[in-house]
Amino acid sequence: MRKHRSGKRLRAVAALVVAVSLALAACGNGAEAPSFPGDVAQGVDRIAESSIAAGLIPGAAISIIDPQRGTYARAYGVADVGTGRPADVRDHYRIASITKTFTATAALRLADQGKLSLDDHLSRYVDGIPNGDVITLHDLLGMRGGVYDFTTDPSYRGYNIGKPAGQVYDRESALRVIRSHPKRAQPPNIRTVYSNSEYFLLGIVLEKVTGRPVRDVLNSVAADHGLPDTEYPLGAALLAPASRGYSYDEGKLVDVTSFAGPEAAGAAGAMVSTVGDMGQYVLKLDRGDLLTPQSFRSRSAFTPMNDAGYGLGLWKLGSWVGHNGGMPGYSSMVMALPDRGVSVAVLINQATTWKQGFSISAYTIFARIVNSLYPSTLPPTPTSASPSPPIPSPAELTPRLMAVLDPAANPAIPPLPIDGTDVDPGLPAAISDAYRSQGISLRVDRTTDLGSGMMAATSTMSVQNDTGPLIIMLTARDGMWLLSRGWACESLARFSQQHSPACG
Repeated sequence: MRKHRSGKRLRAVAALVVAVSLALAACGNGAEAPSFPGDVAQGVDRIAESSIAAGLIPGAAISIIDPQRGTYARAYGVADVGTGRPADVRDHYRIASITKTFTATAALRLADQGKLSLDDHLSRYVDGIPNGDVITLHDLLGMRGGVYDFTTDPSYRGYNIGKPAGQVYDRESALRVIRSHPKRAQPPNIRTVYSNSEYFLLGIVLEKVTGRPVRDVLNSVAADHGLPDTEYPLGAALLAPASRGYSYDEGKLVDVTSFAGPEAAGAAGAMVSTVGDMGQYVLKLDRGDLLTPQSFRSRSAFTPMNDAGYGLGLWKLGSWVGHNGGMPGYSSMVMALPDRGVSVAVLINQATTWKQGFSISAYTIFARIVNSLYPSTLPPTPTSASPSPPIPSPAELTPRLMAVLDPAANPAIPPLPIDGTDVDPGLPAAISDAYRSQGISLRVDRTTDLGSGMMAATSTMSVQNDTGPLIIMLTARDGMWLLSRGWACESLARFSQQHSPACG
């Protein structure tokens, strides 16, 4: 942490987020009257409230459309920490990579109209891209182009964390990064690897083919889908009413609403929407609206990507189809169950780089809702097959956590085991060294059962004279709680130069 920051200020900000979120979560701010059965709606409320409190999330909005149960739309917490304005279901959020679904639809429509071919090579539209003479538009749509992802470059990450006044990360900045990393490019159509660059480039293709700005092209797709509150904005400002976006930077809550405007995200992630529009949109996306049957079949041909599948601007996770999105300040998950007319949309206004230790996202809330209402439709996690052990209290968990960080200072207390020691027996010692070298201590303030064998420990981290929030994830195995491998690897990345084989 940065020594010059006031510990009192950090504690006050974190306390404000928790207090406001808890106070307002149950109010159903801006809610449409849910037609869900009362007990089901209350269950969704409990999931949302506990998730945003555990994740130190200022605000969230959830939409569920279910032909059997009815409809549900509700907002929680605050849209603006500075003013305390309650969140509202009409609030606009950056939907980040859900933009890719609009970009893919635009490209597929042009192919249906004979204005481009998915077999066209990228070099026909954009020059200087490594392997551009063999990469096809179909490769780009399916994340199989092998193009270096410019958003992983340090220049882009630094821009998103806190761009200097007047600095603009524009199209030429992105193209310069992509072109300057030929050795990081991979041959196309070999593997499905997520790359924002591929959809950024597709935006340029759309402009070349149509002769129109990509903003106009994607806004036409939104309009043709009948989405009045969805747009590719002209500048960094969001449509009103707008949910401010927040990230934690070294323990400090920062308003990053304008850090990643449309010029930095392009056709890969620039669009803005509401939870109401998204709940309706993903059902239309799932039906193949605006496309010919042949194009929709092509779009729905999924190739393996990690533990899921990717089509043409379409993500498949278990039985669910749709897309997710994430950028500084915002996280989104918008999915549908094919042939059942069910959709679940979750938008939240806090997203923080993984090295800052904030692991609860829109996906977390989505998965908890789905596992409750639609069991067995998501891939099972390794820990979800057996019942979880009891959730410990903060007072019970804190000393066992401190015994991990400094075993010599707590020899009588059994430390929490860490997932990954089967791969790297030295992992506990590496974690201890990382934290002791920084003089860090932790106090657990809240424990939350996230379901599927996962628990969040919302904690306060102290180092020297400064304090800040930290979320520690635990996983259940063989009847006991383990510190998650993800948390261990994040800790090493953040506080140490050591690398563990358990972290890949």
